[in-house]
This record gives sequence, structure tokens and C-alpha cells, in this order.
Amino acid sequence: MAQTTPNHTQTVSGWAAHDPSGKITPFVFKRRENGINDVTIKVLYCGICHTDLHFAKNDWGMTMYPVVPGHEITGLITKVGSNVKEFKEGDRVGVGCLAATCLECEFCKSSQENYCDQLQFTYNGIFWDGSITYGGYSKMLVADHRYVVHIPENLPLDATAPLLCAGVTVFTPMKDHKLHKTTGKKIGVVGLGGLGHVAVKFGKAFGHHVTVISTSPAKEKEAKEHLGADDFLVSTDPQQLQKGKRTLDFILNTVSAKHSLGSILELLKVNGTMVVVGAPDQPFELPSFPLIFGKRAVKGSVIGGISETREMMNLCGKHNITCDIELTTPDKINEALDRVAKNDVRENGINDVTIKILYCGICHTDLHFAKNDWGMTMYPVVPGHEITGLITKAGSNVKEFKEGDRVGVGCLAATCLECEFCKSSQENYCDQLQFTYNGIFWDGSITYGGYSKMLVADHRYVVHIPQNLPLDAAAPLLCAGATVFTPMKDHNLHKPTGKKIGVVGLGGLGHVAVKFGKAFGHHVTVISTSPAKEHLGADDFLVSTDPQQLQVLFQFVLFFSILLLEKINSGLIKVNDDDDDDDCRKGRGHSTSVHRINHLNCLHFLLYLGREHDRRNN
Repeated sequence: MAQTTPNHTQTVSGWAAHDPSGKITPFVFKRRENGINDVTIKVLYCGICHTDLHFAKNDWGMTMYPVVPGHEITGLITKVGSNVKEFKEGDRVGVGCLAATCLECEFCKSSQENYCDQLQFTYNGIFWDGSITYGGYSKMLVADHRYVVHIPENLPLDATAPLLCAGVTVFTPMKDHKLHKTTGKKIGVVGLGGLGHVAVKFGKAFGHHVTVISTSPAKEKEAKEHLGADDFLVSTDPQQLQKGKRTLDFILNTVSAKHSLGSILELLKVNGTMVVVGAPDQPFELPSFPLIFGKRAVKGSVIGGISETREMMNLCGKHNITCDIELTTPDKINEALDRVAKNDVRENGINDVTIKILYCGICHTDLHFAKNDWGMTMYPVVPGHEITGLITKAGSNVKEFKEGDRVGVGCLAATCLECEFCKSSQENYCDQLQFTYNGIFWDGSITYGGYSKMLVADHRYVVHIPQNLPLDAAAPLLCAGATVFTPMKDHNLHKPTGKKIGVVGLGGLGHVAVKFGKAFGHHVTVISTSPAKEHLGADDFLVSTDPQQLQVLFQFVLFFSILLLEKINSGLIKVNDDDDDDDCRKGRGHSTSVHRINHLNCLHFLLYLGREHDRRNN
């Protein structure tokens, strides 16, 4: 076989993997001239699929390097061959997984080209002329028009691209069971990832009752509120599964991890069908009784034919169905593939803002999570909860932020929004609180923090940074600042009342507390074991190991102490009895008032993630 032929004369810029490391680098190669049956496409968008990662790393042992991935391609036609009648220059088009088939077999003749035994894919295939196919990670593509589809004018090309793989993969089995024409069926969708979320959209658009089945209870909110699912079942909850027995007409299983089909099959009515489109790397567990005692069937399906892809695309145009996506750029392909591998892909939703991270504070908590000191780290962990940067994108529901705004994100990523604490602006006490990293977001994904170049955050957990504050020195305020400000506000110390307050400890929290105390017009006394720390503009300084100096404390009108959780955890301060330690740290009412400090004492080093001119300008 040859990578090119003499007819490959067009020089193209793209991005390719050259070895099993999977690293994608710029790659210049040749494409064929536009033939009589071809169209030339200027590639504008290309989805990043998990399959791309497998081929880049040769996980399946069949990669022909260099490989140019990409089979979710949208763009504009720039040239058409003489035999091409249904396309013209300027048309908005898409190319999916198929590059060539035999055109003569029973499957090709019945618009099921995806089952042709001579099928060649858009990349890592062998085209009719013997050349290796290169995919959509490139600036242009030459494709046989028989494997190209129109994109409806009302659909954006970016959010439409994944439909060419994920969309047709879930549409085809639905069409096979006439779910695109009938209404009122009860269908189940197992898994709520790239395939599952599109399946829910199709099911609702076609007028069905949709139940999402997932291992993650946290995905219920997304399934119902964002995607419109009618019901949600946690697949690990026997009571929920019992309640759902024999209620569904059809199940589409999109999960690619090993799991048992037995309990899910029990959700089907008699004569019900489950279609599997996920591809676990280990065999399913398939017990016989749910099959034979329910006359149920399990089938498989892979992508779809070109006719089905066109029909799917037209229905998406009719119902305005697109994929939930996150945009990236070619220079970040490797970062994006890494995130795909970690299932760390979240679109900028209607309530989200995308933030270019410029600075992130390094907190002691980051160290604890990195080393799993508390036994709760979900590796890989991306720390960072003192984040400042610039907004690059805002969702349609976001009114108080716009592109270019200077913003910050602290410890909170998600809460229930409904409890007494959320409704009284005390979200930090919500029992469903999830942190900016090492938490479980509403969609069931693990949260990753600010040790990164960008972040997608719900706007309700984002704050403006005043123009006069430098973004670097403001970052730690999002943890340390809020931690010491909140108890001061609770005691009305943010109002200039001339109180005498004490601050115990002069570390990351303490030094900020002193600044607040002085700014609010109070007399501030620092209490420390170290005489060398007498600075920061405090009015008085007491060495806590000096009994004579401590006598001064009894003269205070008010003694207000900022306690570090480090001291509690290390046993220097005891809060009630041992059994209550956990509750105390969570802020529940005990005799010693401990405010919930979302993370521990901050060490104010900074990761600078922006360019030097960003630092000067901010």
C-alpha cells in the first residue's frame, strides 16, 4: 500500500500521531486531486472522538502511522467533480466515518454501507486508489460525494459535527425500531455521555417517554433539567430497579465499560429489545433468565449508512438537535485528547462561563489532595481553587458576565440550589456541595481545578474581580479571603464599629484577617507564638507563650479569634468530644463556633499560567 499516489498533488496542513505515544503534532501531507465523483471541503470543525485516541495510541494494534484522526467533520465545499449534481461550491456539508465501500454488495445497495466487508474509514483506511486515508484533523479534505451529507442551514457547524458519529450511532437503532415515526413509547437510555445525551434528545424529539439509567445519581439533574428526560434510575439501586421492572419498550445501551446486562434487561417489557452501541473492552455479563423469561432480545448496532445519516441530519434540522460540545483549537489537541481519556469533557452550557486561567493560588489543601492524605482523592486530581482569569465565553442564560470580564472561582463548583442554605446564600453548608476539584459535578463528571489553562464553571459560582486589584494577588482571596471575611461579617465586624479584635496566627489566613480588621476600622491584636511576626500594621502584638502579655486579653471589649483548622486537626484545639470532630469541622452547631473553612491554610505561591503581557496588563 502507499500513503499517496501520483494523483496526490495537493499539499495540506494537518495534525498527526507518528508513534504509539499518541502525541499529535503538525503534519504536512498530500491529498488527491478532486476527481469526477469528489468534492473538496474546507474543514471548519472536527469532533474529537474516543476512537481518535485509540488509533493515535495504536490501542487496537491496527494503526498505520502517521495517522491523521478525525471522522466528525463539517465545513464548506470549495470544489465539485463533474459527476456531482447534489452539491455545489459553498454548501455546508459533513463527513462521518465512511470513506469508501464496494458499492456492489447487498449492504451497499440497501443503504447499509456500514456493514460492507470492504468498508474503509475516513482515516486509517485504504482508499480505492490504494492510498491511506487521512481524516479531519486537517485544513481540507477530498471526499467521494456519496459519503458526504448536507448540513441544514439552521444547525451550527460546530455543535453538528459530533452528530456524524455519535448522532447516527444512536439514531440508526431508533429508526430500526421505528421510534422516529411512532410516539408514546417508553424508552431507556443507559449512560449519559457523548452518545447517551444525544439519544435522550432524539427520544424526546420523537415524542417518547425517556428514562435515563446511570450509575451516577449526580447526573439526574442534567438528565431531567437540561436534556428533558422524564425519569432517572440509578442502576446500582435495587429498589429503583425493582420499581422500574417491565416498564420499558426499548433500551439503548451506550455504556463502554464492563457491566452486567441482567438487571437492566429486567426493565424491559416482555418482547422488549436492548440495542448495544457501546463497546466495552471486556465481555458483557449476560444472564439467561432475564432473556428467556421475558422473551427479550439483545442486539448490536454500529454507526449507520449514508442514507440514515442524511435522514438523521434532516431530523436534527427539523427538531433543532445538536450536540453539547466544548470548543478547542488545534494547538490544544493533545490536551483535549488527554481530557477525553479522563472523561473530563464538559461543554459550555447555558449557565456556564468559560475562563482563560491566568493565575491559581497554591493552597495547603492541594498538597493534601495530591498525596491523598485524607483518603478521599480521586486520581488523577487537578488541584487549584483560587483561580483568576478572563471570560472567553458565556452561556445564553448568563447576564452578569461577558467576554473579557476579570473573574475568580473559589472552592465551590456545585450545590443543590434548593436547600435552606443555598437559598440563604450559605451554599458552603449545602450537604450536596461539590468542590472545584475532586468533586462530582451535576453531570456526574469529576471536577478538575485551576492547575490548568482553562475552566468551565457555572456562573453562579463565579465572582467579578474589581479592576483595581491585580489578578495574581487577588487569587488567594477566593479561599483565604472568604474564609476569614465570613465570620467577621457574621459578627458585623465588616462595619466600622471600633471593636478590639484578636487574630491568632499570622499565616495565609491570619495576615488577610489583619488586613480586613484594619480596613474595617478596628483595633487589631495579633496573637502568635513567634515574636518575629510583629508586622502588617496591627495595633498590638502578643506572644502567646508569655503569660504576662496574655493578661492583656482580659481588657478586650470583644475578643474575636480566627482559628486555623490546622490547629484543630493537629489536636492543639479540641472541639467537644472526639466523636463530634467531623461534625464540628462541617460547621454544625457545637459549643465551640467553627466556621466552615472550605480548605486549609493557604500558602501564597502562585502558578502563572498566562503570557507575560497578560501579567503586565492585569
